Amino acid sequence: MANPKAYQPEHGYKYQILVKTPYDRAYEHCDYAKDRAEKIHLVKNYKEAYGAGFTFKSILLPKKYWNKMEEKGE
Repeated sequence: MANPKAYQPEHGYKYQILVKTPYDRAYEHCDYAKDRAEKIHLVKNYKEAYGAGFTFKSILLPKKYWNKMEEKGE
């Protein structure tokens, strides 16, 4: 799968959540999640807030982005 236009990895996160409006073809950045439980919680809340017609998906970011704190030794 090719990366969507919204692909923006950030350090300290494991997932990037993307949203697609009913009128667009491409996904846009929505939020980040630190773990699977947070991802599920956020997607559920966004589905309720955005309403019908919006599609959500998540991307598992490369492992080098997951733990920013461990890289700094904190």
